[in-house]
Amino acid sequence: MTKEQFLKMGALSRKDLKVLQILHAVFREPGISRSRLCDRLDLNKNNMTDSVKFMLDEGYLRENGQNRSGISGSGRRSIGLTLRPELFYTLGATLTLEDPAIVLQDAARNVVEKVSLRNEGSPLPERFLEEIKQKCAYLINKAAPGKVLGIGLALPGIIDCESGEVISSQAFNFRRENLRRFFQENFGLELYMINESHVCPLMEKLYGAAAEMENFVTVDEGLGCGMYFHNRLYRGWQYACGELGYMKIADHQEIGPDGRNGLLVDRALFGLIGKKIIQVIRNGGKIDIERTWQNDEYIPPEAVVRAIEGGNLFVAQLLSEMYSHIGDAVVNMAYLLNPQAVFLPHWTSRVKQYTVDVVRMKMGSYGLSNWSLKTEILSSECPPSRRSETVAYLFTDDYFERMIRKIKKGGSHE
Repeated sequence: MTKEQFLKMGALSRKDLKVLQILHAVFREPGISRSRLCDRLDLNKNNMTDSVKFMLDEGYLRENGQNRSGISGSGRRSIGLTLRPELFYTLGATLTLEDPAIVLQDAARNVVEKVSLRNEGSPLPERFLEEIKQKCAYLINKAAPGKVLGIGLALPGIIDCESGEVISSQAFNFRRENLRRFFQENFGLELYMINESHVCPLMEKLYGAAAEMENFVTVDEGLGCGMYFHNRLYRGWQYACGELGYMKIADHQEIGPDGRNGLLVDRALFGLIGKKIIQVIRNGGKIDIERTWQNDEYIPPEAVVRAIEGGNLFVAQLLSEMYSHIGDAVVNMAYLLNPQAVFLPHWTSRVKQYTVDVVRMKMGSYGLSNWSLKTEILSSECPPSRRSETVAYLFTDDYFERMIRKIKKGGSHE
């Protein structure tokens, strides 16, 4: 397998399978030792030694000090392996309300550069697309020509991940856009698209408190759940699982988006806090809180947290009431899924009394009927700023998996 074949997913044969599997394993675990590679891929020591030597000589891999475990079985310090950073690059973009950005990530999973987006998509979709185009072009030029494999993209809303169609999203003022076509026509890049909620569990696994967990769930401000089960990201057969907001928790009269009443989304969507605060202000009340957009009712989590840290008990009460409803839904979800942990947004660690502790109190009834059930309620250790590099990782991981499947199917295109 030549580097050109790898970069373009060109004609590959069965003899390339071992090389790809080693590259994939090293990408997933930078600094992995040769002995651990043998265990992971069920290869004997001689085969592994020959393959790694070839890949070092050809410039696919490099030795990079000791591996994470530090000590080999013989007592000598083992040498870790990483992909050569310049072997390839990937873009990762998040088109979200919090920290919209695009990153350029190298093969060793280092962020080469990150550029912020102004996220003008809500009122001006065309201008937002133009900004994305310009900043992608800038990052592609930072990499060597032809070295960018593609782009991973995360955004909120209703999306068709296979076709690349954005059906309804705040990022584009709820207007349809085909982003697969956009990136193909402008840059010739492949696209991996995912709902922003589904990025969160992998982010926690890679960079946060879930490194040693195999089964856990994340819950974000939009009431979307990310699910990680049996050491794999789960997205549903239509890539649309985890809509916690559509769980029925009450019998009140409001009719939700799907025609039912009593949905969590009617009581606990984070944006409702901003609407209630703005309504009080419009009625003559005085609430000292930061406004990101003066003509918008959305108040971001950071502003809410700062208000509570500053002693605003009214805002604290709103947040506590919201997480009381979320707690009701989390108990139901825990009975259904029995995860090791449920992670709430990163910022909840600063206002635990009104978020994490409220959900933990609701979870007090979990498993009381002669079961020894346990699910931890924790704050995420990962800020939203790490989503872009996580979705870049997702693109590359999927790229390897597709190449490996292609070889196993006899080289046929999928």
